[in-house]
This record gives sequence, C-alpha cells and structure tokens, in this order.
Amino acid sequence: MITDTQRRNQILRRISRIPKDKLKDLDEYVSKLEHSVGNKSRTLSFAGSWQDLDDDVFDDLTVNLISNRKRNRRRIDE
Repeated sequence: MITDTQRRNQILRRISRIPKDKLKDLDEYVSKLEHSVGNKSRTLSFAGSWQDLDDDVFDDLTVNLISNRKRNRRRIDE
C-alpha cells in the first residue's frame, strides 16, 4: 500500500513533467479541490447543531415552515 507521503511525491514528480502552458489549468483545478474540501469541513461543522433545540423552536422551523414563509412573503410584497 502506498503512503500519503509517497503519493504526494509521485504527484509532484508528475507535475514536474506537465508542460508550462498547462500549469495554469492545473493550478485552477487544485484550487477547486482545496475549495471543495473547505466547504465540506464548514458544512460538517454544523453537524449536531439542532441536537439541543427546544421542541417548540424545532416545530416552528419545520412544521410551520410553509405558513411562516407565506407570512414573510406578504411583508416583502407590501
């Protein structure tokens, strides 16, 4: 099995063989990868945030969602 360090070194060797005109594309791709990892971490940081939520508040956010949106929409339209 290949270790993380070995895989990183293998990738770096492959990058060194990429033509200069493709480096910008590679940089953009790597940036997208970094961004997607950050988004997942931020999203997962909210895991369990509703765990200790009061039942009345939870019902207001879920069960009464449609009526709350209708009520709020009227304020915006006025």
